Amino acid sequence: MTRFWILLIVLLLALTACTTTQAFLPLATVAPAEFAVYTVQPGDTISQIALRYHVSIEELIERNKERYPSLAHDPSTMRAGWQLVVPKAPTPAIPELQVDLKESAKFVIEGINAARAENGLALIRSDVALTHIANNRSTDMIARNYFSHHDPETSQEPFLRYLQATNFKYRFAGENIAEIKNDAGIVPPWLRVAVRYSPPELAAEFVTGWLKSPDHRANIFNTNYRRTGVALAVSGDGRRIVATQTFAD
Repeated sequence: MTRFWILLIVLLLALTACTTTQAFLPLATVAPAEFAVYTVQPGDTISQIALRYHVSIEELIERNKERYPSLAHDPSTMRAGWQLVVPKAPTPAIPELQVDLKESAKFVIEGINAARAENGLALIRSDVALTHIANNRSTDMIARNYFSHHDPETSQEPFLRYLQATNFKYRFAGENIAEIKNDAGIVPPWLRVAVRYSPPELAAEFVTGWLKSPDHRANIFNTNYRRTGVALAVSGDGRRIVATQTFAD
């Protein structure tokens, strides 16, 4: 065998040995830290951050209350620029194709106003503060996986808490909530609720359901209400959508 071929074989063996060693490095040497730091951005709410990092609001508050004590008393005191400790684990990806939730919310208001007009009632207008509260409610119910007008841990009414926390002025106020979800254990991606409805179709599902319910219908046709806010939220796996509509005079 020539000197050239001997050197070539030695070189190939050396490269193979290096590749094998790198492939089986102990996982502990490359494991990421358990937590990361998130800088609160303008417009962020604690429920949105909790949803983004797949953690409950209570756990997020508990993790950060030592640095920001006001969080434990009133989560709405959170401000842009705060640095919150959050889980570093990735959250479930939302399907690429999904219904436009903001567009759907607009169609909900249109549907509600059409029903009011048919009954000779004045139209209600969208209100920024009520929309923000509705968004907090929907995202919180998704983040903590519950569906109720009452907090599952405190039994308080989050809607009233948000009204008080934002110093919202009102004499009459109400809230409608609804959800659409996949109950089956296995659902193909193209059949998940987040992808199978267009905005008008999704809005019609919620409006029709509310109009068929006496309690929800009473809110929709309440002559005291002049302002409203509508917001929808979707779960990370695209299998559940929650809608909240808030009302005030």
